[in-house]
Amino acid sequence: MPTFDFCIEAPGGRDIWGTATVPQKPKGPAILMAHGFLGFKDWAFFPWLAETFAREGFPAVRFNFSGSGMGPQVDGPFSQLEAFAADTISRQVHDLHAVIRSVTQGQFKKEGLAARGEVLLWGHSRGGAVCLLGAVNRPEVLGACTWASISRVNRYFYEDKKAWREKGFFAVESARTGQTLRYSPDFLDDVEKWGKAGDVPTHLHHLTVPVFLVHGSEDTSVPPEESESLAALYPKSHLAILAGANHKFNAAHPFTEAPPVLRDAAGRTVEFFRSLGAAS
Repeated sequence: MPTFDFCIEAPGGRDIWGTATVPQKPKGPAILMAHGFLGFKDWAFFPWLAETFAREGFPAVRFNFSGSGMGPQVDGPFSQLEAFAADTISRQVHDLHAVIRSVTQGQFKKEGLAARGEVLLWGHSRGGAVCLLGAVNRPEVLGACTWASISRVNRYFYEDKKAWREKGFFAVESARTGQTLRYSPDFLDDVEKWGKAGDVPTHLHHLTVPVFLVHGSEDTSVPPEESESLAALYPKSHLAILAGANHKFNAAHPFTEAPPVLRDAAGRTVEFFRSLGAAS
């Protein structure tokens, strides 16, 4: 399946690195793929899922948020630690909007991805919440699908927030690389602003597009109750709890093969996007 890499500029001059997988004869709008916390565009099943979407006629555009800590590399250690430290949810929403503009305005026409007025959003874990927040007041967005989404971005306990401000950073460890990365207090200030504005639940009420919430019954990182709570709040949502699936839908990184539950999630997602009249 033809692919091409790209780099676009986010607000503030930040770099957004991405990879697009484009079918020979696209039948629907591009699916923009947003990764979650400590994720990146080539993590685990992302390339496989992009190819799956493309085989069904949907161009797939996966990208690294500018504060992901990853540059153009497809794996390996986090190399952009300062960008990671400066990341915020608002920056991620702005990054998503920058990708939407690039795709819908035909920035990749020479690479074979023609301009089209509509896009579909797909996000994993925290990337799912960013898609829901970023879809508000975006007429280009036809629909959104989340896998294992968090239900709130302001999700840190009081004691953690207190220590965060006292130390001037919040340390997180990557199980993949063994690195300890830091978030600045800017991230905390930003999620609290989202929290005061009602967080994801309130922003759902400003959406007008269908949303498909997929979650694994055995997800211990983000409990399935988080997707269930969002589904209960939004009338235009559909919910699927997949038995036996964990946060990674039973896949691994490095990716070796697609487990049955991952194939099930992908198939349901394609059918959802098709149900929007996005592809024949």
